Amino acid sequence: MESEHRHVTLSGYLKGMEHEAECKVSACEVSAPSSKGYEYALVMICEAPQDLPDGRYHLTFDSRAIPVQRHNGAWLVLVS
Repeated sequence: MESEHRHVTLSGYLKGMEHEAECKVSACEVSAPSSKGYEYALVMICEAPQDLPDGRYHLTFDSRAIPVQRHNGAWLVLVS
C-alpha cells in the first residue's frame, strides 16, 4: 500500500526573537501506510510579517511545533 499525499495550507504561529506573529504554512500532508496518522513534508512559511528580525523561532501549526530560522529574510526549517 502506498502513502497518499496532498498539498495543504494551514494557519501557523511564529514565536521567537521577542516577537509573535501569525503566518500561513504550505506543506505536503503525507499519510503513512502503517498508521492512521499523517506527517508533513516540504514545510514552507508563507505570509509572515516582513519586519520580523533574523533569528530562531518556533513554528506551531496543526498541534505540531518545529524549530525554524529566519536568515537574510528567508525561512529555513531546522532539523532537530
